[in-house]
Amino acid sequence: MTGTPSNRGRMVAGFTLALVIALSAYILINASKANSVGFASLWFLAILPAYLCALICYVADPELERPRSFYLSVPPVFGIIVCVGSAVFLREGVICLVMLAPVWLAAGYAGVYILRRVRRGRDDSASFHASLLFLPLMCGGVESQIPIAEQPVTLTRSIIIEAAPEQIWPFAVANAHIGSDEGQWNFTQSILRLPRPRATTVSGHGVGAIRTAYWGDHINFEERITQWQPGRRLGWAFAFTNSSLQDYTDRHIAPDGQFLKIDTGDYTLTALGKGRTQLTLRTNYIAKTHVNLYAQMWGEILLGDIQSNVLAIIKQRAEGSASQAG
Repeated sequence: MTGTPSNRGRMVAGFTLALVIALSAYILINASKANSVGFASLWFLAILPAYLCALICYVADPELERPRSFYLSVPPVFGIIVCVGSAVFLREGVICLVMLAPVWLAAGYAGVYILRRVRRGRDDSASFHASLLFLPLMCGGVESQIPIAEQPVTLTRSIIIEAAPEQIWPFAVANAHIGSDEGQWNFTQSILRLPRPRATTVSGHGVGAIRTAYWGDHINFEERITQWQPGRRLGWAFAFTNSSLQDYTDRHIAPDGQFLKIDTGDYTLTALGKGRTQLTLRTNYIAKTHVNLYAQMWGEILLGDIQSNVLAIIKQRAEGSASQAG
């Protein structure tokens, strides 16, 4: 991405203009109370980055003279600038940035490709200039009129434990003093560094009891028991009575907010015979965006990692207790 001083100046101008527009969109979305178009919209995730990358190329190469390598380099360079700037200056959480990066990159390449095809097939008329200015606004306005579908999702993970159901049950109900070395390696908590479980306590007994989960040094939330069948099934409804989860993970992804509602969960213990049990953890949530399929994909990764880690902790503790008892 080098060239003459005038070429470099146009390139800097293109990136600067795109960053100003991106920051303006961020400020407007942050200030808006509308639920329909925001950070979890098709407009923000796909149309905006496609438009911005196309705009950079259009400003930096008005005569369509730059090589193909320039066009290929714009989306990743712009994506890196946006992610680093968002993390350093806007204090964005790692979840949003990781979810944003791949779709912004793909959309950026789509925008660059469309721009080159269109410019090669026609003269740069005034209507084309106007379309570059007003296309994102038009798309955002259209999407704001589309109702948001609420998609119920059930996320399930299972593990085989070398212990009987009655030996596992106490560890499904509560776990104190969970060490940082317990559980298993996973992308979400080992690479992205989301907090790991530190303890789960229970107040009361049976239906109506309240489990409190503690993650890391700051996060806590409640699970209000709705099913209590010792050795067989434990069910609960999530209750997020404070904002600690989004405060210390990602402020745009509230567990009971406009884009997502983490609703209920349960453990099912199935005896397999010979002192072996299958423990299944289910989490039910509702995705409420225009990009539910994309959100569900990340739910499988992020929530799935957290579920698998919780099951690994229970397995380690139950098998350790069973071996001592044996």
